[in-house]
Amino acid sequence: MTEEGIYIYSIIKENKDRRFGSIGINNREVSLVHYKDISAVVSNTPIIKFDRLDKKELTRHVATHQKVNGEIMKDYDVVPMAFGIIAPSSDALLHILEKAYLQFKTALKNITGKTEFVVQVWWDQKKLLEELINTNQEIQTLKQEVSSRGGILGMPMKLKLGKLIHQGVEGQRQAFINDIQQTLDSISYDSASNKLILSPYQNFGSGGEDEMIANFSFLIEKTKESELDKKMQELGKKYEGKLRFKYIGPMPPYSFVNVNLGLGNFEVVNEARKLLGLAEYASSDDIKNTYYILAHKYHPDKYGGESKTEEKIKKITQAYSVLENYCQSCDEFLGKGKIQKYSFKKEDVEDSIIMK
Repeated sequence: MTEEGIYIYSIIKENKDRRFGSIGINNREVSLVHYKDISAVVSNTPIIKFDRLDKKELTRHVATHQKVNGEIMKDYDVVPMAFGIIAPSSDALLHILEKAYLQFKTALKNITGKTEFVVQVWWDQKKLLEELINTNQEIQTLKQEVSSRGGILGMPMKLKLGKLIHQGVEGQRQAFINDIQQTLDSISYDSASNKLILSPYQNFGSGGEDEMIANFSFLIEKTKESELDKKMQELGKKYEGKLRFKYIGPMPPYSFVNVNLGLGNFEVVNEARKLLGLAEYASSDDIKNTYYILAHKYHPDKYGGESKTEEKIKKITQAYSVLENYCQSCDEFLGKGKIQKYSFKKEDVEDSIIMK
């Protein structure tokens, strides 16, 4: 008999039973498993060793995973799980939900009302290189000098010319990327850079090969999807004949969920507490005031709008969100308004016991 497990697609905020039909991997029925106020979207499945599957079958399962989350996203905010996570039993699944509960709650809070769009950008490097050479006076002058000297005497000039052309191309590429990102950051809650696709697209522009120069993910509020479409049309017109754009979505926010199933609730809370510099007991006001102080200290405006503090701000905000969710859980346990100090000690976090 084939060993059965429970495949996990995503986490949603729901505490009522619901079934979604036989849309899961191997056409299994998709349903919910509850823990407190959240649920795992799951289906029963034979234990599958995905790394041993051929490419065609693996691709089919990945597509099913994404399709299920796409269907769930029609009715819920979805924290998508990475492809291929199978719990060996119901008890093991409940242990995952319990252990990572605060991470799931924090992720749900961060993505509520939001969706992910992927924006990909290609250029015809050959065509743009020709344009650069024809319009850059310094390159033209150096090119003439190389031609006049020739041979060994012209070698240093050739090296200098090559370096100048490379700098020009790279400068143009970065200018395109910066403009696109700034344009779309203005309507997005967050953004992330993805790996570039190496395979070129053919027959763009003058007939040369396309090269991908950017592959972004943007976390967009669902109410701003029409604004994104407008911005993409504006970029298309602005760079017509120079760049080609493709954007994909809406889709579950895979790029903006970072749940570490190896970390328990205490580890997550303790890391957040240390990052904010809090003691083992703190009030709600202590947490808020510390967060505001750190957010002001590392605000990009204090550094000329540079992005070097961006990761620091993200970590501070994430830590604050974790502690907020922990405190909310404590409030629900003892009753809101009865708590003066929250305990961040291991036994108290794990048992949801707080200091009065």
